[in-house]
Amino acid sequence: MLVVVSVAAFWRDAAPAWQDAQEQVRAIVAERLGPERAADVPAGLRQIWIEDLDRVDRCITCHATIDWGPELADAPHPARSHPAIPWLDAKHPISEFGCTLCHGGQGTATTMAAAHGDVAFWEEPLLGSQRAKGYGLEARELMEMACNRCHVHEAEVEGMPLLNDAKAFVKKKNCVRCHTIFGQGTTKAPDLSRLGEKHPTAYTFPKGWKNPRTALHWHIAHFREPFVLVPDTLMPTFLLDGKQAEGLSLLVLSWRKQDLPARYVPQPTR
Repeated sequence: MLVVVSVAAFWRDAAPAWQDAQEQVRAIVAERLGPERAADVPAGLRQIWIEDLDRVDRCITCHATIDWGPELADAPHPARSHPAIPWLDAKHPISEFGCTLCHGGQGTATTMAAAHGDVAFWEEPLLGSQRAKGYGLEARELMEMACNRCHVHEAEVEGMPLLNDAKAFVKKKNCVRCHTIFGQGTTKAPDLSRLGEKHPTAYTFPKGWKNPRTALHWHIAHFREPFVLVPDTLMPTFLLDGKQAEGLSLLVLSWRKQDLPARYVPQPTR
């Protein structure tokens, strides 16, 4: 008997974390929908391979009921299903886009910390509510930055209100009079085409800086008071409110080199 108990305890401690997550999902489903539905929860290590992107996402291993629809829309994680968004569901099936392309995180990981990207040398962490809160944003606002990877050449995209306004502002103020943006503009000011690749350690923060030393915080402050961040700047002060500065910051940080197949990048709009 002692041997059996010892083996069971060892197995429990040695079992992969994703198995525990699946058991949590089954327990939640059983409580909400009954044991028969809980038996339908997929088991084992699962993944989505997006061949065009050479990208593997194992998120569905833990989030095993992500596609179960409204009946689990308000369930706690990891059992919560993806929100039903008509314009999103029709154009972004999980089988073709996976999870991390939009949400960030490390798709090949099998532990929560690693999957959410909270590990050294991984520069695409999960764009979730906890990280967004640190920037004073909502998760859906922070995710607009990821959306613009594909929608970079569209002037207006449903579900991207912050970046839509930011793109309209860039056009209205004719920012290419000073900056170069995707091959258009002048060299009076820095080229912004791949600004999102600039590492946070490359930014200079002024004395007495109290906010976290992140690229996003730097740009928000810079758009509101450019002379405070760069004393010799030629950039004018636009008297932006907080949301305008946040939107512009998310926009410029979304600008980076993207190696995406043509079918993932919609045609430009004006």
